[in-house]
Amino acid sequence: AGSSCAVGIGEIRMAPAQVTCSMRIALVVTLGLIQGGWAFTSPVAMHAARPPVRANAPVMIAGGGLKGGRSFISRLVRSGSRSGGAHDGGAAGGGGRSGPGGVSRGAGEGEASDGSSPTAAVWAGYLALLESKPVVTKALTSLLGFAIGDVLAQCCIEKKECFDWLRLLRFSTAGMLIHGPAGHWFYGNLDSLIPGATARKVATKVFVDQIVYAPIFGTLFFSYMAATEGKGPVMVAKRVKHELMTQVAASWKVWPLAHAINFALVPTSQRILYINSIQIGYNMFLSVLGSRGA
Repeated sequence: AGSSCAVGIGEIRMAPAQVTCSMRIALVVTLGLIQGGWAFTSPVAMHAARPPVRANAPVMIAGGGLKGGRSFISRLVRSGSRSGGAHDGGAAGGGGRSGPGGVSRGAGEGEASDGSSPTAAVWAGYLALLESKPVVTKALTSLLGFAIGDVLAQCCIEKKECFDWLRLLRFSTAGMLIHGPAGHWFYGNLDSLIPGATARKVATKVFVDQIVYAPIFGTLFFSYMAATEGKGPVMVAKRVKHELMTQVAASWKVWPLAHAINFALVPTSQRILYINSIQIGYNMFLSVLGSRGA
């Protein structure tokens, strides 16, 4: 069966464990590349991603939101354990080097300069980019989330013998060009119009999201998928009419509870990351649905 594939495409077979491992690696590598590339070109982001070293400073917990408060997601990302007494007082013990004022420095190859873990350093850089380049950061976050969903859909659900790279390109760019920017605009305005996280306000936000935003996003998504397949306006309209209610009905089954957690606990700036983190399965469904009739 693999011989029927075009040269350069080939056959992809992945076990579930390999897929999970690949997802984790892709997430860490992508966030690392985003942080490294933008920190190099943006002094603001670079400065924010490198907190100052202070003697006896507490272990860093990545803050959440534009106001710096702790968030539901941030509490899941913590730094490594504290160093021992070698960092106390003015002594530079444990092989560390003494900096100005007797502060022990050079904790080790695997730690950031402030003693935090590499994961926490990447998270701090991601938060800095959310502040300095929010739309681009959320667009790339959705690109990754949608790409993972399509890869899993093709390999684990449809079990395609020949991987469809054009479909992956269409689906992932839909995340980058539609889901990320539209979500940035919608959730930012929703939280501005309905501030707070009381039970009544959370319920109102979930209602608005599912009744107003879900159909709008579905219309944009299916129109984009059909148009990038080369369909004309009539076929684009038929695709939207045929698939929209299926997508909206599935959204009503999946997202009310997920968004109740989202609007109650997650800062506005981190909503797109939260959505992409939990909707891998839903993206698999969208990938299959959006590619029917391609």
